[in-house]
Amino acid sequence: MYSPDLSMSLGSIVYALSKLDGRLHKQEQWTVRELLAQGPHGDLALCAFFLRENTGEPGDDAYAFGMRRLVAKRLELTEQIKKRFVRILFRVARAHNGISQEERLFIRQFWQEIRVL
Repeated sequence: MYSPDLSMSLGSIVYALSKLDGRLHKQEQWTVRELLAQGPHGDLALCAFFLRENTGEPGDDAYAFGMRRLVAKRLELTEQIKKRFVRILFRVARAHNGISQEERLFIRQFWQEIRVL
């Protein structure tokens, strides 16, 4: 179990990943709804994701917000939670036409950043 802050961070980072190619695809949307709803405070993660989508927030801004919250709550970030977040990113990336090189780099960068928290 983790805090609402971590859930909102996850929703924001998943949004940033889904916007790498410029738009949210239906397959990604279904996967996001399924995966984020399953986690603790899933409603907040989904709200963070869709609020950003509805306002057209740039992916870079969403990622920066998510990372700021993760850094602020780093004491809550266990190895298990870090790995769960990365698995979610991989599943969302695979949802539409497999994982692109850009998505793979995004996930690798995210993993490197949270590994040291």
